[in-house]
Amino acid sequence: MIDMLVLRCPFRQVFESGLTENGLPVLHEVQKTRISLSDLKIPLESSLDAHGEEIALTHRWESIPSSLSTMAFKVFDFRDSFKKNADVQDFFIEIKASPAKLIQGHNLFGSDNIWYCAEKMIHLLIDTYPHLIEYLEQKHWSVEQVDITYHSWCKTENEALQFVNALQNVSNGQTRARTGYAGTAYFGKSNSRIKKIKVYVKLLEVMNQLAKLKKRGDKVSEHYTDALLDWAKGMVRWEVSLKTRWFERRQIDNNLFSLSRVFNAEKYWKEATQDLFKALEGKQMRIIRDEEIEKALKAKFPTVNARSGKITYGKAMSAYRVFRSIKADGWIEARRTATSENVFWGAIEMLHEVGLSRAVLQNLKGDGLQCEVIPFIRYVEINFGEQFPPFYKAA
Repeated sequence: MIDMLVLRCPFRQVFESGLTENGLPVLHEVQKTRISLSDLKIPLESSLDAHGEEIALTHRWESIPSSLSTMAFKVFDFRDSFKKNADVQDFFIEIKASPAKLIQGHNLFGSDNIWYCAEKMIHLLIDTYPHLIEYLEQKHWSVEQVDITYHSWCKTENEALQFVNALQNVSNGQTRARTGYAGTAYFGKSNSRIKKIKVYVKLLEVMNQLAKLKKRGDKVSEHYTDALLDWAKGMVRWEVSLKTRWFERRQIDNNLFSLSRVFNAEKYWKEATQDLFKALEGKQMRIIRDEEIEKALKAKFPTVNARSGKITYGKAMSAYRVFRSIKADGWIEARRTATSENVFWGAIEMLHEVGLSRAVLQNLKGDGLQCEVIPFIRYVEINFGEQFPPFYKAA
């Protein structure tokens, strides 16, 4: 699917012919008419000179809202700037958005048809500022960046998190990982003008976004149904950002209309990720089956309410949280940040009773416990025919 699209369009060059006294055109006298930012009727910022005159008109990035999401929009005017160079058009507009979010309110799945995605974005711009159409050289819309993403699956969210974190240590020749947040791995230079790769646990990102949407009462959160979230469990997202130079090196025209005729999301994604997947060949990772520890604690330490007979697992889960803290931060840090010494040592006793000795727990961080050694390549089997949930296909 196309997860992000950045489009650019130059403003037209306007020419007027000179006229003689009797109104006849003089062909050899051609005057260039300058379009000013103020002609565009968009929100502008300015400064005042010593005489109180408005100077230095600029347009900040703004968000154009739709019913489901927003699109970023900015006008760049380099005509009088010392920053102008051969790679930058003088006067242009740029829009960028997640087409999937604009169309359906979420980006757990979406279209890989670049023309369909671009059309939605351009229509949103023109619907918001209809007068802009007379100023734009629409035949020169260009694709400055396209993020193509597909996903693979792990059995659980915890397994997906461990896999992506392990990716942060992968390197092979020119393919080197950049450490990201927990659950996110980056490949390629952060300022690359060719391509970048990001691998991350999708549901972790979605739940963070969903919490923010619900906090501000955004109705878009309603699009994240229980069925959709359940489908996303264990999802690992492989995202490739392709820039203009990636297309230039392959002699592919990044003009929107030309690119739309040859664009092949799956083909481009495979080509852009082949070095990364080659780096994963033969490498292995160790998976800690935390769910087995949780299951053992619940079986050993259930709490039964004497009056109602209801079974709860508060004590077992408290010990499990201490186990997770030790695994994530190490014995010393987990003990330091524990609610109390009694809670910590009580959890250690419970963990000991399900087979985890103090010595094992103290050496847990970085190596793991009851680990299963699994080839990396097992987690990168991407089925391009299963990028949509079953209920979407049924619809």
